[in-house]
Amino acid sequence: MKKIAIFGSTGSIGKQALDFIAANENEFKADVLIAYDNLELLIEQAKRFKPRAVGLLNEACWDKKKCLVDNVKTEVGKDAYELCFDCDTILFCVVGVDAMRALATFIERGKRIALANKECLVSAGRIIMDRAKKFGAEIIPVDSEHSAVWQCLRAGGEVKKIILTASGGRYYRMSEEELKSITPNEASIHPNWKMGKKISIDSATMMNKALELIEARWLFDTKEVDYVIHPESVIHSLVMMKDGAIFAQLSEPDMRLPISVALSYPERTECGIKNFEFDRPLTFVPKREDVFYAPVLGKYCIERGGTAGAVLDASNEAAVKLFCEKRIAFTDIAKIVKQALYSTRIYETSSIEDIIMLHDEIKNKVYKNDL
Repeated sequence: MKKIAIFGSTGSIGKQALDFIAANENEFKADVLIAYDNLELLIEQAKRFKPRAVGLLNEACWDKKKCLVDNVKTEVGKDAYELCFDCDTILFCVVGVDAMRALATFIERGKRIALANKECLVSAGRIIMDRAKKFGAEIIPVDSEHSAVWQCLRAGGEVKKIILTASGGRYYRMSEEELKSITPNEASIHPNWKMGKKISIDSATMMNKALELIEARWLFDTKEVDYVIHPESVIHSLVMMKDGAIFAQLSEPDMRLPISVALSYPERTECGIKNFEFDRPLTFVPKREDVFYAPVLGKYCIERGGTAGAVLDASNEAAVKLFCEKRIAFTDIAKIVKQALYSTRIYETSSIEDIIMLHDEIKNKVYKNDL
């Protein structure tokens, strides 16, 4: 039986992973559950799944009187990291650059990490992947697009190009003038996936694809990454081989599949997703980079390297916050990120602390309009 630690058990990916484990309880054990600040849900999960241990990262949210679950060890703050060391796989689904310190800790212990955190790889991909190689840590992507690429690469052979797919979002056919009137509530609804507000807005601006291009560059150690617009979100990514063959991974859009792939590897386990029915067309449509140019900014970061990814991620985070507060228009998000990228000095660093400090600095400057 595989012992799984879920680092971010109360979030969307963590909850879906627990559903998968519950459906396959003879193969997997939710051994450690760690949350950032949702103590109430963490207690519920501990009572239901009976893990060996639980952890709460935000010490300010700790309440000893509430968190008394029989025969379950409990740690708070950074001490919770050590709870995961004896597990077979760590599902790392806490979001944000601040999670990088924990990710580095697990990498330095040579763990198998099912990674569902974009920000760390976008901001410090070279540092993370170099350390993974040094310490023998195995990183299996959980994002649907990168999981698809990872699965296709199991076929072997020399890769020519990695091609991610993008739905184009519900605003693909709108003009730039029409896009200016989109509200935060409208932008937070994705046509194909059930996702959180921030990532749904990123998908609507196509910034999510910019982040994923950078992520793919580091995960698969190549600058030969591109994307295509595929509205149905059934083809999750493609890999073009040297000889011209193209491998693709297809399935209904459901995060349970990439979660199950990452936790089950090298086996495959039933995960409960709907079987795909071949009763509809699958289409590709042209890119509209004159309006949705965020992926171009992602490619710029790939070419520049260094701290460019951290600047893009931080400025986007701040711009999305401004949009959600109705202080800027939908179309201003990408403009702000572009300005931040082109006005900030990009440099090389091997320090995670430097990346975190820079990320905070750019985020604060953008939010205060102080670039």
